[in-house]
Amino acid sequence: MPSNALTRRGLLAATGATALASLTGCMGRVVAGTDRVHERDAPVGDVTGAWPTYQHDFANTGGTADGGPSSDPAVSSVAAVGVATGTSVTLAGGRGIVGYSDGDGEAGAYRGFGLDSSKASWSVRYPYGKSTPTVAGDAVFVSTAEFVAAYDGRNGELCWRTDQGGYGTVSNAPVLAADVLLTDDGETVYGRDPASGEKRWRYDAGESTASVVARDGDAYAAVGTDGETGVAALDPASGEERWRRHDLPESTVPLVVGENHLYYAAHRGDVYALALDDGATQWRASVPLPENGSPYAAVSSDTLHVQSPDGALAAFDVTDGATRWARELDADLGPRPPVVAADTRFALGEETLYALDAASGETTWSLGLDVRPALMSAPSVRGSALYYAGHGRDSGVVRVSD
Repeated sequence: MPSNALTRRGLLAATGATALASLTGCMGRVVAGTDRVHERDAPVGDVTGAWPTYQHDFANTGGTADGGPSSDPAVSSVAAVGVATGTSVTLAGGRGIVGYSDGDGEAGAYRGFGLDSSKASWSVRYPYGKSTPTVAGDAVFVSTAEFVAAYDGRNGELCWRTDQGGYGTVSNAPVLAADVLLTDDGETVYGRDPASGEKRWRYDAGESTASVVARDGDAYAAVGTDGETGVAALDPASGEERWRRHDLPESTVPLVVGENHLYYAAHRGDVYALALDDGATQWRASVPLPENGSPYAAVSSDTLHVQSPDGALAAFDVTDGATRWARELDADLGPRPPVVAADTRFALGEETLYALDAASGETTWSLGLDVRPALMSAPSVRGSALYYAGHGRDSGVVRVSD
């Protein structure tokens, strides 16, 4: 759901701070002179686990050494929740965390649950747009249509919350780089202390799609000025701009960072491979796109994997953009990226999970899904299992595993 469904800023203007605190259930200590509520420091630790954020890492690579399920897998439910729209499932520390809404903006939550029976479940109710959670140690960070917050992943208790920097889309998961938490609200990138939520810096990104990624000590954000769009490279520790480029077509999909390029996918257009040191275009590649489609990407080793919502698939050499293979699936893949698990590329369709040979693109197996993937929910991989948020009669978090 778009981030402006019902903003906390709008409520503040209409009702005032006192009424707003009542509406949001905010009972913590408001730090003087800020918009931040601080209950306690978040239990921040290392970013580990099988799939601790959207598309596996802060570069949005969508690639993992885990293999995922093989042919003839079993399907089971691991958390029953009423899902119409759902985030990707975060997997870390023996637990999963997912955000979901009922599709009408009236019910929804972040839900933490054990991947086995040893972890207690918890829920934090919030109905509107949500990012995929990011987990660092026992801290869980989220960006929503109204706020950015940190919770204790062991029990769901609020650590801190601020109404600056939130944007409630599945791909806009908070990013950790240089011991700073980065969030983007589509106009401003914020750098915060991850433990306390205290603001360290802000960067004016202009009118743009909220998208921040980081890799190897650099952060990258979508930017826009006077009708022009592009990207900028930032120092995540200080927010200092390293370079900024404005002459790229509009983009509505997440940025992806490989070892040598930043990948920028234009709406109804090409994928651009940009140099990491100055943003110059190194090569361009394309896949057939529907009228309102955009190419979604993942990168693994020396290959960029791209797909369109209507089932056009391709793989490109990251060095020069040469096509390794291209094919069509008779499937609605929706607005979600592919995932590459070891030698297998997974494509999650509306009714089917496809497992493709990553090197050749050939289908190795496919599985019809009784529980259809929720809109925008991309698959997550842990060991020999794949997880997604599904909706329908038996909605909830679904595990496909050996």
